[in-house]
Amino acid sequence: MPKRLLYDPRKHPDRPMQVAGFMSGSGTNIRKILEKEQELKQQDGTSPYELVFLFSDVADLSRCKIQDIANEYKLPYEINDIWEFYKARGQNTKRDMTIRREYDKITLDYLNEYMIDCVALGGYMSIVTEVIFRAIPTINVHPADLSIVDETGKRKFTGDNAVRDAILDGASEIRASTHIATEAVDGGPLLLISKSVPIKFPPKISLKELKTDRKKELLKSISEAHQNELKKVGDWVIFPLSLIYLAKGLISIDDKGMVYIEGKPVPKGLRL
Repeated sequence: MPKRLLYDPRKHPDRPMQVAGFMSGSGTNIRKILEKEQELKQQDGTSPYELVFLFSDVADLSRCKIQDIANEYKLPYEINDIWEFYKARGQNTKRDMTIRREYDKITLDYLNEYMIDCVALGGYMSIVTEVIFRAIPTINVHPADLSIVDETGKRKFTGDNAVRDAILDGASEIRASTHIATEAVDGGPLLLISKSVPIKFPPKISLKELKTDRKKELLKSISEAHQNELKKVGDWVIFPLSLIYLAKGLISIDDKGMVYIEGKPVPKGLRL
């Protein structure tokens, strides 16, 4: 079956792959992309990718640190508060995807202005529509092993509470995944799957107890601790690495959505 490169570096032999970082909060994943870029430049004199633009859907700078990162790395950025965008159109929810496509068309204009080759979703909390991901390869990082499916074949640990859900499901370990963004939230073709973080409970605490209402705060604390640990061995490793693979022209995809890395099919992602 014919394959096409998700990004072909031969189209721009005079420059690295240009990346836009999307964020809604602290931007730690975006920082790690930038740190890896700098590390590669110091080590090899060049990096196959270059993050050149930041975008956020959150205008509250006490919640979103886009301005801090932009100033530190001297990067251009744009903010378009998505709640304000919807409210200006008489909406009190973000469910109307027609409005979301309108929002993404504005974002795409920014991306085209900076000649972006790839979008990196680093803690970006809004759904991205086909307006963006059909125009520009869009990569997301997620705190779960997205190769795990339920009895219906649906991915088991998607959404904002993936770590908590894995813990409550009795998982012995958690991993992070990168994937190509599509219309399905956390549902696009898999790229990389990280090393694991083992699930550990405090002494004398059982899974059965964690499922009770009186242990809600403890469950939240355990989930947050595991997710923070997973960032170190998961997100912050596989997100920059996925961009490196992409920028070097090592990721291709066929008409059925099968991903190939270095020419080999990886239907369940490339596990580290």
